[in-house]
Amino acid sequence: MKKLLFSLGLVLAMSTSFAQTNTEELTTDPAVLAEKYNKSAKENLAKGDISKASQDLAKLSKYENGKVWKVRNKGTKTDEFYYSQADLDKATANGDYAKAKEVALQPKYGFLLQSDVSTLANKELEGANKAMEAKQYVEAGNKFLNVYNLVEALGTKEDIYKYQAAICFYNANEFDQSLAILKELAAKNFTGKSANQTKDYNRDLYVLALNGLYNSKKYDAIVEEAIAKYPKDADINTIATGIYQVSGNSDKMRQRIEEAIKINPNDGQNYYNLGVLYLDDPTKKDEAKNMFKKAIELNPKHVEAYNNLVLVILQPDKEIVETMNNNLGTSKKEKEIYNASEAKRKAIFTEAIPYLEKIYELDPKNRIIIRNLIQANKTIGDEKKETFYRDAEKNLSK
Repeated sequence: MKKLLFSLGLVLAMSTSFAQTNTEELTTDPAVLAEKYNKSAKENLAKGDISKASQDLAKLSKYENGKVWKVRNKGTKTDEFYYSQADLDKATANGDYAKAKEVALQPKYGFLLQSDVSTLANKELEGANKAMEAKQYVEAGNKFLNVYNLVEALGTKEDIYKYQAAICFYNANEFDQSLAILKELAAKNFTGKSANQTKDYNRDLYVLALNGLYNSKKYDAIVEEAIAKYPKDADINTIATGIYQVSGNSDKMRQRIEEAIKINPNDGQNYYNLGVLYLDDPTKKDEAKNMFKKAIELNPKHVEAYNNLVLVILQPDKEIVETMNNNLGTSKKEKEIYNASEAKRKAIFTEAIPYLEKIYELDPKNRIIIRNLIQANKTIGDEKKETFYRDAEKNLSK
């Protein structure tokens, strides 16, 4: 039975800046944008569209709080606005710009809405928790995102609400939506730590992202990011291996299994999985046998390892039988070839029988194994054991 086996453990635990990518933000005075999003927020609040209103309010907060760098683009003859020193440096490094001017943003609209926003944030948080308790995970995820935006509108970034939203979307099997949030948080080196919360959720974030990829049978570069950040983490290496398997990347999967063996040399499952990969390579049959034997050494009840070890041992049988059938004549040469092939066949079945017997010991009602033992003992001429297993098969039918 040739298959990979993984034991994937899901680790679930209990806010974001806007990227400088759109032309409107780049070339429009923050005061104009603040007025725009203040108006939009009020309209959406009046319509009861909390999701859009919360996004508007978060943007309003951005354009009214903190700093902005205003700089003249000499090439386009327009003013550009950057909301971080890093974005400014990146843009001006490759262009023709005048000297930038740092400007402190002035609140005009947001503070008038703070009381309403605070009330709304608490209401959305309560709704998110109730939806999560009711296992309405998509609704809960959307509400946690609303809470994040509303809290940001009040001047605080609480990324933990986005992380909670990602967990909710994961539990709703909305893996792509969950991954998008987790990648955004990973780029910010999210930990979830705060004055009231000391646990570091960074590793859990990667485990959650990788589990989502495995369940959706997809690959994403965050796999390598997780491995690089936690190279000796057995769980992350195991899940990464599973992702490579379901996404069809056997070379990387083998590398991950080999790395997992280095990290945890006493886990028989890793040796078994590497043995399965070796089965596909005709030049690595001995390595495959050794891997299955090592898996059995570490876990003497590993039925799949016994099965695959028998598979490797008996693999030459088909070719041996064909050779025997092609040499049924009476010539001296044919008799020699037939006898030599028969001896080889007896040898491989003699080698396989102890492992078949171990499977029978672990699973005495396995009819397929019993029939294999009947055939194996018949091949080597052990009539006593052949009769024993024929009786065992008859007893299954009683």
